[in-house]
Amino acid sequence: MSSVQEQIFFLESLVYHSRQETQPNSFQYPVLNILFDVTREAELKQKLKHQFGWLLSFKSSDYLSLDKKSPQSLAEEIHQFVKSRFDYEAESVYLQTLPRMWGYVFNPVSFWYFFRGQKLDAVLCEVNNTFGEKHYYWLHQQGADLNKEKLKAQKEFHVSPFFDVQGIYEFCFVLDKQRISSHIKLLQHDGKLRLNTWIKGEKKSLESLSRLQLLLRYGWMTPLVVLRIHYQALRLWFKKVQFYTKPQKPQNEVTRNK
Repeated sequence: MSSVQEQIFFLESLVYHSRQETQPNSFQYPVLNILFDVTREAELKQKLKHQFGWLLSFKSSDYLSLDKKSPQSLAEEIHQFVKSRFDYEAESVYLQTLPRMWGYVFNPVSFWYFFRGQKLDAVLCEVNNTFGEKHYYWLHQQGADLNKEKLKAQKEFHVSPFFDVQGIYEFCFVLDKQRISSHIKLLQHDGKLRLNTWIKGEKKSLESLSRLQLLLRYGWMTPLVVLRIHYQALRLWFKKVQFYTKPQKPQNEVTRNK
């Protein structure tokens, strides 16, 4: 990743969810991610403003749970975050996330990719639920290249009222020169599949979309993300899928892989 000359991309992506338990339910829809080297934050903001004006933007305050009393760059914040919590230092960090559209965003999950040379050394999954809570899944295997590897972590965070906080997540990230795929499965402790999800994106330059193309393809992306969440919840409600009340937020903000 770090060898690529261009370090700021769009990811024209497709999101897929498939519930495998009682009353199966599947859906997929397009989204527009940004992927960038966090040291290029200022350049990203400048390019978005120049290319798309107020339609598309990025704010570092949407990310991480740090005490932000003094202004820091996104690169400084993520390095402080992983150093203070995991005593970890990375050579380069990329963030994959939804940008702000019309000044608003809701990110169900953002992915921080940590590289040492060409090796994917660690991944931080930053998860948000619709209750304004945040949780992190830290994936690291003591020097192993995580590209195409499967990693597991205990589910610890409430994201849907139609799933309890039970089971094991299985993560797999596939990164190549043109595409990035992030696969997450929710398994029972006996290995039975409960939920299969993925997001697959193709890298494009920021100049690949005009303002008109952005509006036509993704102009209502931010409200649609939230509306789709509630629409799918309504479908499950009418199917009489078991409803789980929201538990207390976990005491630990980070869950590590097994």
